[in-house]
Amino acid sequence: MVLAKGLRPVQVVSFILFVRILSVFLVRTWYVPDEYWQTLEVAHKQVFHYGELTWEWQRGIRSYLFPSVVAVLYSILKVTGLDHPEAVILLPRILQAILSTAADYSFYKWTGGRKWALFLILTSWFWFYTSGRTLLQTTETALVAIALSVFPFKSGKLGYYDKENTSWIWLAVIAVFLRPTSAPLWAVLTIYNLLTTNQSKLQLLLRSYLPIGLIAGSALVGLDTYFYGRVVITPWEFFKFNVLYDIASFYGKHPWHWYLSQGLPAVLGVNTVPVLWAAVNIVRRPRENKTGALLLFAAALHIALYSFISHKEFRFVLPLLPILLYLAQDAIVPWSRKAKRWQLYVVAACMVVGNALPAAYFGAVHQRGALDVMPLLRDAASTNRSSIAFLMPCHSTPLYSHIHKNITTRYLHCEPPFNKPGETYESEAFFNNPLRWWRNEYSSRQTPTLVVLFDTLKGRVENILSGYRLLHEIPHTQFPEGEVGENVLVYQKIESQPKPPADEVV
Repeated sequence: MVLAKGLRPVQVVSFILFVRILSVFLVRTWYVPDEYWQTLEVAHKQVFHYGELTWEWQRGIRSYLFPSVVAVLYSILKVTGLDHPEAVILLPRILQAILSTAADYSFYKWTGGRKWALFLILTSWFWFYTSGRTLLQTTETALVAIALSVFPFKSGKLGYYDKENTSWIWLAVIAVFLRPTSAPLWAVLTIYNLLTTNQSKLQLLLRSYLPIGLIAGSALVGLDTYFYGRVVITPWEFFKFNVLYDIASFYGKHPWHWYLSQGLPAVLGVNTVPVLWAAVNIVRRPRENKTGALLLFAAALHIALYSFISHKEFRFVLPLLPILLYLAQDAIVPWSRKAKRWQLYVVAACMVVGNALPAAYFGAVHQRGALDVMPLLRDAASTNRSSIAFLMPCHSTPLYSHIHKNITTRYLHCEPPFNKPGETYESEAFFNNPLRWWRNEYSSRQTPTLVVLFDTLKGRVENILSGYRLLHEIPHTQFPEGEVGENVLVYQKIESQPKPPADEVV
């Protein structure tokens, strides 16, 4: 089957895979802590039996599903003796790139094999930036794209007697357990499916939704219950802590309009223009584009609901990217059939350049030091008796998943003050008075072999660093903010020389 003239499926998949694997090696910057601390660090501790778990894993708000997949890879490396640090770092990212490839090809098929759809998904700067990262939102986005490609949209192509594909329900359940943020999207699609199904609604509920939900849900609850050692339903725990208790606001608050004024424009980049164009066309003629109207409504509801939550991040709208790019290509394709060749080249060039610039900067330059420092620390920690103190905002770097040495580490914690309003968390207490924290921490034990910090802190810890020498200074960002500086500094303890015997003193 040829989905687009001149493009065979194997050619499309090969090209997508090439781009996604390329992103693994070109994107070498730090984005958010969850890329490591909610996946790789957990899997590393499962397999190699040393590592750290954040407070989320004590409270049961994260599913062990994705870390367990990564743990399988780590187990293979461990058994075969191939667990070199580079392999431990790269293999999970390559796996994620393969999953993103499946998502991109599914998106391409969903649009009917349109070349503009393939062009949009491959040139999207934010997807290039995140598609090879071990972020739960990346996997969630891939599941959304694959599910949408098999969802039974009623656009005149599905006959009354045609069998509806229900495999999307499995993907929806997995996505909700992986990260419940896509739940509003699945709710809209579920209601639409029940209202437009070509079979009995009761039959659909009893033969599809109920058994799939019970089987997939029970299996995932069982998985998490096994690892936590108690019965845990992670979507509920996630909702309870992040929405009912509003713990997420502890990590930052944003105005209600942030997703509209900053979040979506940044994630979409130059693709904001065709998305807005598509939205206007749908609002003007909703009956002519029922699928587009449904998708636009689902995206709008998602944004509206999450606008009420005070803590907002760019990655939280990542699962909407397949939907928004679908709408964009649906607007571009009719125009392209009437446009002149030079107009097509100009638009394509603007999109390539407009996406390439942020992809190159954020993927290769911005916040690079947090990753570049890890192999240097691995080399500097020459023995298992070495120790490292990260005097940085909590989770500013990966940890054992990148060092891959069973050495002592100390990083600043930032657990929310559960039931203790007004309490200062450790990271904040440290930056308020670094010297006091250092004295309390190391008054009765050895000071660390290596100290890692941002250059903004250097002037406040000169007394601490008096027994250390500067080992590395690594560029991190051109836009320092708060306690995050332009450079990452690594200091190594100066080992005192043994005193010579008395008879050797001149």
